[in-house]
Amino acid sequence: MSQRTDEDDARAAKVPLGHETLAAGVGLSAAVLFILSPWLVDRSGPDPFYKGPLIFPMIVLAITALSAVPAVFRVLRLRAVRPFHIDGHGFPGRAAFLFILMCLYPPAIAAIGLVAATFMAVLIGLLIVYRRSWQSLAVATVMALLVHLAFKTFLDIWFPAPWLFEMIEA
Repeated sequence: MSQRTDEDDARAAKVPLGHETLAAGVGLSAAVLFILSPWLVDRSGPDPFYKGPLIFPMIVLAITALSAVPAVFRVLRLRAVRPFHIDGHGFPGRAAFLFILMCLYPPAIAAIGLVAATFMAVLIGLLIVYRRSWQSLAVATVMALLVHLAFKTFLDIWFPAPWLFEMIEA
């Protein structure tokens, strides 16, 4: 059994464990939803799997879960060194706001459409993490274009008309 040293305690005190814990929690939640998604999404339609309603949530949940794997390992490693240490930097507001933004992304797709929702979510997300506004705008534009090409052009998946636009036109 290894002994804890003062150096281990000092290293653990410097690491923002609260942020890592939040990232690990989001990733584990995404992994659970990924596993349960076949039972949570109605797949009774005639479309093949790659055009069905399950492919997009599974892609997003898989990317979220995989991106949280390093945070899970860091939390497990540092919790073993100092089990009840919190980072002391307060609430991880930026990470929490990004999580809320991603929770609002699916309703935004229904409200304003896939391309517009993707553009807005990526732009706001990058601005939250303090990227330059011109870089955020360029990346958001490229991501919206890629989503359009991937889903509408290559996979021929068309989403319903956004309900916000239908309300305005009526």
